[in-house]
Amino acid sequence: MKKINSKSLKFGSYAFAATAVIIAIIVVLNALLGLDIVRDRLRFDITKNKLFSISEPSIKMLGELDKDVEIIILTDEKYYQGSEILEILKQYNLKSNGRVTIRFVDVVKNPTFIEKELDPDQVLGLKEDSIVVKSGKKIKLVSKSDMVEYNYSSYSSSPSALKIEQVFSSAIKSVTADVTPVIYFVTGHGEKSVDRNLSELKSTIAANNYEVKELALTGAVPEDASVIFFVSPKTDLLADEMENLLAYMEKGGDAIFLMDVQQTETAMPNFDSIFERYSLAINNDYVLEGDQRWYLNDFNIIIPQPNDNDVTTNLDPNSLFIYMPNCRSVSIIQASQQWIKTQPLFMTSAKSQSTNLLTNEIVPGPFLLGALSEYQGIKTSKIALIGNSVFVSDDWMENTNYNGVRYILSTLNWMQEKADSIIVPSKSLATEPINMSESTRFIAFIVLSFVLPLMIIGLGLFVWIRRKHL
Repeated sequence: MKKINSKSLKFGSYAFAATAVIIAIIVVLNALLGLDIVRDRLRFDITKNKLFSISEPSIKMLGELDKDVEIIILTDEKYYQGSEILEILKQYNLKSNGRVTIRFVDVVKNPTFIEKELDPDQVLGLKEDSIVVKSGKKIKLVSKSDMVEYNYSSYSSSPSALKIEQVFSSAIKSVTADVTPVIYFVTGHGEKSVDRNLSELKSTIAANNYEVKELALTGAVPEDASVIFFVSPKTDLLADEMENLLAYMEKGGDAIFLMDVQQTETAMPNFDSIFERYSLAINNDYVLEGDQRWYLNDFNIIIPQPNDNDVTTNLDPNSLFIYMPNCRSVSIIQASQQWIKTQPLFMTSAKSQSTNLLTNEIVPGPFLLGALSEYQGIKTSKIALIGNSVFVSDDWMENTNYNGVRYILSTLNWMQEKADSIIVPSKSLATEPINMSESTRFIAFIVLSFVLPLMIIGLGLFVWIRRKHL
């Protein structure tokens, strides 16, 4: 029998012991990481747009929750395993310190659950796979279709971004709030579509505990209306519509008007009459910016300079820059009425100019691109008049920034005398290819095909030779 080398036995024992310890550590770590409570806390979201995480505004909102919230998904949990929705909901549970809980109920196995626990009168239209956010007796149904943003640039629509966080943050704020103001977007005058053109604005408004609806002014404005939006109307108010709008404003109603450059010479006297009541006017012109510091790429894409007012005071100065293409100007009418308070919102530089679309007269700047006004009657009514709507459209903000919604949200908060806000942009699903030059591709090929394998083989030979001589 060959005599056992003591040196080999010593190193062999060390190697065996080290291997056993490493294997034990791996087994323990694997067991710990298999626990949901550990795995969810140690997770790393390496997706480019953090598709499986929630943003800081939502985290702050969850940290301030003082009510318990239950998210009930009416199906078997197995259908959601590994999904973006479930991964994000787990973060809501963690970041709220357990205030937000998730429950799956299979209504096929428990068919009376909806009637007994959620909707005794069966008016919410709940069914299998519905998702409900509940706090106390307040319930909000959320739709999975609202969690996806679609691209309509081609003949067929395709998913372009996820809005899961927006939907759930909105629902949580809604069911935990004492009151939910209702925002109406007016239709019937060629306005931009809320769902197709302004979905990002709609989602942001909803995420800040506002309910969003559409409204035709053919009848009286609903009593629950807090603010009315007009987004790029192409035709004037009818006489009855104007009467309904004025009746709403005289009761203290607020309104936001986003008016684009007119494409026709037809005047809008009824809109003009509304603005005049608040000592404001919208001009039928086209504004260009001449100072290169205050335009983007071209003279017509203006970077407005914000004024100090009740809206901008709540905004971060580093986040004020917005880009407004194809603007018209706004004027504050010099009036002596003590019951009207006007404020400039933002403006152009002194190097700007406007062209009157009726007379072609060119006038030098500066110009107001937006203004605020308060009519202090029996009840105070506020309006915001802005000579552009593109700056809050989905396509434009996706290519520039989302600061446009900050202005609108701050305007809403000024009207409703609120201070807190949440802004959560959609998370793009677009993937960007890795662009490599010819030389870079060649180097990558050599490294991956030859250098790296040779290094691994060399390391293996080194270890084998060293162990052979022990």
